[in-house]
Amino acid sequence: MTDRSTVEHLPVLFPEKEIFYRLGGNVTKTVLPEKIRAEYRRTALQAFELCRPCGRWLVATAQVRPDGVMLDDGFFVAGRDFAARCAGATRIWCAAVTVGSEVLSARDRQERVALAAVYDAVAGECADAAMDMLQKQCMTTLRRNGWTLAVRRYSPGYGDMPLSVQRYFYDRLKLDELGISLNTNNFLIPEKSVTAFAGVTEEL
Repeated sequence: MTDRSTVEHLPVLFPEKEIFYRLGGNVTKTVLPEKIRAEYRRTALQAFELCRPCGRWLVATAQVRPDGVMLDDGFFVAGRDFAARCAGATRIWCAAVTVGSEVLSARDRQERVALAAVYDAVAGECADAAMDMLQKQCMTTLRRNGWTLAVRRYSPGYGDMPLSVQRYFYDRLKLDELGISLNTNNFLIPEKSVTAFAGVTEEL
């Protein structure tokens, strides 16, 4: 499956608990006045309505080495931890999601810092939820081909995988077609965009 597959509308549910945690709260310990809690929830729902989660993915054949993974187009993904976790994999799942720029533009228009933080938390949690949803959908799709997609994901900039690997996702998945750009520091724009690798093994 070296061809890119696009999911234009990922069915992400409102991640209320995760949003609250990201804002520094604990649902069992943090007590907010009902008026403030209601305002935060109303703002979060408004932000959620502006999220446009979509994603794109492909599966590349790969050769796992001790210090990284060589993909079928000759691109080498450096990272010993990534390689170790992909032991036994013959293919690598490559994916990207974004929630779009509308919610972030609304965040930047907020005059109150607290409400801007709510918008930011919603966008971040929805991006993570979108990647979770895309991965679950792909697990089902790949299983039909006799392949198992690993649960654990790896993203550029974490562990020993360099952030420069973002360029691979941008070019291979043609993320410009999803309205995503890449700046000179290898950060994706809109900022609430997520990329990830995961190993794929053949079922015996």
